[in-house]
Amino acid sequence: MFRLYIPLVFFVVFVGWFLYRLLIKKDLKKNLNTLFLGLFFVGIWTVIYLFILK
Repeated sequence: MFRLYIPLVFFVVFVGWFLYRLLIKKDLKKNLNTLFLGLFFVGIWTVIYLFILK
């Protein structure tokens, strides 16, 4: 059952990274590739969750 919560932890870490880069470091434009990769990862996990919870 814990496996269902791991992607949520990754999502929280990703949002934390995003806010850190956006508000504190102010270099999000330099890290757009990482941002898009993270959004792709979140999208894939969303699709997986939809299939699991259906």
